[in-house]
Order: sequence, then structure tokens, then C-alpha cells
Amino acid sequence: MGAPMTALTGVIMYVERTHGYYRGGEQCASRARFLLLLQLADKPCSRENTFAVVRKVALRQLGHFMMGRVNLGGKWYSVSGAYGSDGLPMSVDKLPADAVQLPAELYDAWNNGEGWNSAGREAPAMREWALQTFGGSR
Repeated sequence: MGAPMTALTGVIMYVERTHGYYRGGEQCASRARFLLLLQLADKPCSRENTFAVVRKVALRQLGHFMMGRVNLGGKWYSVSGAYGSDGLPMSVDKLPADAVQLPAELYDAWNNGEGWNSAGREAPAMREWALQTFGGSR
């Protein structure tokens, strides 16, 4: 099973399918469960500092980017593309209570997935893990 795709948004790590549409000439993706990778801003990017959560996120086109926002622990963060930060973990001040450390094998797959500002070859495994870890329909 591959990662969900729409003609409008490509692979952007929605855990469940979302509806893509155009509004005023801009691409949009309806609000749906989205896999976010997180790291604490005061620690280096590493396997031990890579976590995941799933939140409902809506994205819309802003220039060349698909942008949205998400509330994590009472603070709003910008979301852009795959995993919330164009294929990279989002830097946060504090981890949400439901954040789960990314398993080592998925971190390695992500690190070598060749996503280049998007999700790479690891995307189907990430989505499957998110469904198993955070629940949801297929």
C-alpha cells in the first residue's frame, strides 16, 4: 500500500486520504489526519531526537508551497509539505504528550529515502507505521 496521493497535492503524508480541490485557482487539501515529524529545537537533529504525532491539518497553496498550520501543545506552528517541514522534522519547543519516538529503522529509511524536500521511498512504511501507532482507517 502506497502513501495517499491526490492529483493536486502529491505525497504529503496524510495518514488517511484527503480531498484535493481548487479554490480561486489555488490548490487545497481538506482537513485530514497528517503525520508530522518533530524534533526539540534545543537538541541536535538525531535518531534520539526525532518524534512523530498525527494531527488534523488542512493545506492550501501559497505561492509554490502547500501550507497550513497545526496546534501542538497550545502553540501554533506553520506546516509546509511532507512531515510538516518539507520533508524534514519540525522544530518545536516542547513535545506534545502523545509524541512517539520514531523507530530506528524508520529514521534510517527516512534519512536515506531521497525525499529532497518531500517524502521519499520511506513514505509507504511511514504511513503504515502511523496507522498502526496512532490508529485510523486504511
